[in-house]
Amino acid sequence: MIKLQVDALLHEMAVLFTNLGTESTQEEIDRAYTLENELIDKIAEIDPNKAMSIRPYEN
Repeated sequence: MIKLQVDALLHEMAVLFTNLGTESTQEEIDRAYTLENELIDKIAEIDPNKAMSIRPYEN
């Protein structure tokens, strides 16, 4: 169950950056990074070790 939840959040993270392109505004890029951090925070609640492997630094 945990793996499926983490996989779903990782998929959301991948989609964030897949939707960015060369014509994306800085605001869109910044928003993707903000959402990525929020998703990593959610992963940390479910599986702290996995979150540390994704973001090994303090947020």
